[in-house]
Amino acid sequence: MAHGLYRLRDYPSSPREEIVAAWLRVGPDALVSHQAALELLDLADIIPDAIHVTVPRARRSLSRPPGAAIHTTTRPIAPGDVIVRGGIRLTAPARTIADVAQVGLAPDQVVRAAREALDRGLTTPERLRASARGRGRRVERLIEDALSRVAT
Repeated sequence: MAHGLYRLRDYPSSPREEIVAAWLRVGPDALVSHQAALELLDLADIIPDAIHVTVPRARRSLSRPPGAAIHTTTRPIAPGDVIVRGGIRLTAPARTIADVAQVGLAPDQVVRAAREALDRGLTTPERLRASARGRGRRVERLIEDALSRVAT
């Protein structure tokens, strides 16, 4: 699949193979995040420009695999911030939505993601608010706006 990363012949390829490859190349403490996590969670109608992964800030000197975007975080990655889908570790819906709001995803996509996550029972308004807390007024306002639109 890539230098030092192999897929066994008897195992079929998968539509998510490129995401798995990027995630594995970054390392075991990495999480698929941002737009790539939205795609895996089926929470938005976007095509990610890269495979986004998040790692602790201490690993900021990582070299970026081709086609990947590495985000570092000083926010502790709590157990509730991590889920596993199809064997891939990724950020939980509330953290994913706050992450994309923080990096400037279009507000209508943030609202759609919040609506989908709430409608499908993947998160709660309290978890969304908690994930937005401390990320700046713009992100908190955007999440509150998303929640008010979902409520109507």
